[in-house]
Amino acid sequence: MERGLLAPLSPNEQTVLRRVAKGITKPKHLRSNSVERLKRLALVEESGGRIRLTALGQQRCLAEVPTPPHAPAA
Repeated sequence: MERGLLAPLSPNEQTVLRRVAKGITKPKHLRSNSVERLKRLALVEESGGRIRLTALGQQRCLAEVPTPPHAPAA
């Protein structure tokens, strides 16, 4: 399994990953040190002056979608 799927992310790295997934792709709007680590983990890549999710980054985002809380048992 790819390291990028398993490596723990800091809260800042998680935020950057979510922002990129939502379409915020200009590097000036993203923490550069978080972007660099996400690149090393192959979760994002830079192309044409924009940051975008890789296929692995898309997988990671889907894996981190929070599930709704369960209803309390009666």
